[in-house]
Amino acid sequence: MIHLYGLVQGLDDLPDLRGVDGAALERRRIAGLDVVVSRSTRELGEVTHDAILVHANVVEELMSRSRAVLPAQFGRAFTSEEQLTEAVQTKATALERGLTRVRGCVELGLRVLERGSRTDESTGLSGSDYMRTRLAEATERDRFSQELHGPLAALSRTSTRFGGASGDLLQAVYLVPEEQIEAFREHMNRIEGAHPELTMVCTGPWPPYTFADDREESHERSA
Repeated sequence: MIHLYGLVQGLDDLPDLRGVDGAALERRRIAGLDVVVSRSTRELGEVTHDAILVHANVVEELMSRSRAVLPAQFGRAFTSEEQLTEAVQTKATALERGLTRVRGCVELGLRVLERGSRTDESTGLSGSDYMRTRLAEATERDRFSQELHGPLAALSRTSTRFGGASGDLLQAVYLVPEEQIEAFREHMNRIEGAHPELTMVCTGPWPPYTFADDREESHERSA
């Protein structure tokens, strides 16, 4: 079994780490792309916490040593060299584009929550008035969320907002050039200072897992 960690650009040397199951890391050159893998005699079996941590540590070390890393999700494995080669060759153009997109960037995650709960002022309203009130609240919430998101997205190469079931005011990830990380955090601090009613949770910097697929522009998707 061949375990894939990701594709890299500008990696001088492999990190002095062992991969999943204690296997040595290898670099393969396929379709002009550098691929980092390890090999195991075991079939891909039960996912363990230790194996996930090993994978994540390898990817983070690759990020620190490379100009660009396109990380693979844990569990991306191939049964043979031929299968790996075919997979990379088939998507070589998209993978090259992905490496260009993430070069020199890290992933930062952000959740914005409102502290406490709002007073429900809709009690006793008729059905139609209740719906109009709720619609106005949702519209204002969306406007405020975009007001928070827009300047941070402008500091990023691309970004993704998550919608759907989450009750967060804003949940998003940003692909931030390394030279913009300080400005990104400073803007977050300004938001917190201006809006003490908000709780902001920023995570990262991480390898750009969210942006490893083939995308070109900022977009929003359901959680």
